[in-house]
Amino acid sequence: MATEPPRTQKMELWLADLVCPVDGPPIRRGALLTSSGRVLAVGEEAFVRPAEPAAEERDFGRAILIPGLVNAHTHLELSGVKRKPGPMEEWIVSLVREMRDWPAHLFLASAQIGVAASLAAGVTCVGDVSTSGESATAIAGAGMRGVVFHEVLGLDPARADEILAAKLEACDLFPEYKGLIPNAVRHGLSPHAPYSASLALYRAAAEEARARGWPVATHLGESMEEVEFLQDGGGALARVHRALNGALDGYKPSGLRPVAHLDLADALGGLALAVHANQTNAEDWTLLRKNGVRVCLCPRSAGFFDHPFADAARMREAGLDLCLGTDSLASSPSLSLLDEARALREHDAEITDAELLEMCTRAGAEALGFEEIGVLKPGGAADFCVVCPPRGVGDLHLGDVFEADAFVVCTVTNGEVRYEAPSA
Repeated sequence: MATEPPRTQKMELWLADLVCPVDGPPIRRGALLTSSGRVLAVGEEAFVRPAEPAAEERDFGRAILIPGLVNAHTHLELSGVKRKPGPMEEWIVSLVREMRDWPAHLFLASAQIGVAASLAAGVTCVGDVSTSGESATAIAGAGMRGVVFHEVLGLDPARADEILAAKLEACDLFPEYKGLIPNAVRHGLSPHAPYSASLALYRAAAEEARARGWPVATHLGESMEEVEFLQDGGGALARVHRALNGALDGYKPSGLRPVAHLDLADALGGLALAVHANQTNAEDWTLLRKNGVRVCLCPRSAGFFDHPFADAARMREAGLDLCLGTDSLASSPSLSLLDEARALREHDAEITDAELLEMCTRAGAEALGFEEIGVLKPGGAADFCVVCPPRGVGDLHLGDVFEADAFVVCTVTNGEVRYEAPSA
């Protein structure tokens, strides 16, 4: 398939021994024809090349060209913060105390570290949970796409409207970040988690997001500590609140598990993305699916905190829409979604290579509301990355991108190279 290009526009022909468009089978000795940031044609080199013989050509040879990876959940502002694995309680307290008084330029600098690491890992789009909003500048300035989910916290239901109003006022002060790609960075809201945001705050955020056309994401069912806190108000997370805030004003435990807790307040219907979902069961999955909530799994972050990981295989069987996220560099060794996919396979040995690639690309794009990325097709955005497999001979296969020694050699958004490995 091909679309007719404007005659005056420059054409680029990108070639690789294997092209994986995601919405179709892998293409041996494949080609991608692009112009003005859009895909014009994708297919076998012998078919695509005659469509524009004068195109500028880039041949990656023994490599695999795939859609740009979509990291559906991260915290770019934490990229300059490193922590050792340990109890979640200690991690939260030390992190908040360190960052509590950061000026805006430190949030921006930390986010820029994360953006650079993301592009080097083939990530072209992110779902970023932001405290300051500064990550929007970093994402837009690097030519990436993303949703910046502005985080709101507060357990006192009496203060929900006040907390949300303050966050929205800050959001409204931000300019529209055009960056290198128009409309590439969008706003969203993120009540942090059921153990840190009241049900009133969830409801208020959902209503405001619906009015503005923004998506909503939240951490949900991440740990047993979260379950304990919702059921009786005690445990490690109660100690976290007292250490940081001195009190638990207005908080009353619902006695329910995390998904049922949000459902109690009709808060699931306004939710686009639930992150982690380690502590969920078949009943929860039914509620999430019924409300159209997608789930973002972060297996390496679960390992960092020694949390029992979600039952990904049964989630897939239950029909949940799953995508992948790295979480932050404060709780994960890298921002590589391919590393995250490798970790997921350790928990879900039956998942296919095609399903893994889907979770890394189209599923994440759909979860964040980006229709033009996640697959390589005529009319779509020219966002892709090129992965060099381990040294070897013979035909390449889709699964080679998930080999431990595979690495990204080039990342492209909107038809422009944003990252290139030094030896590429």
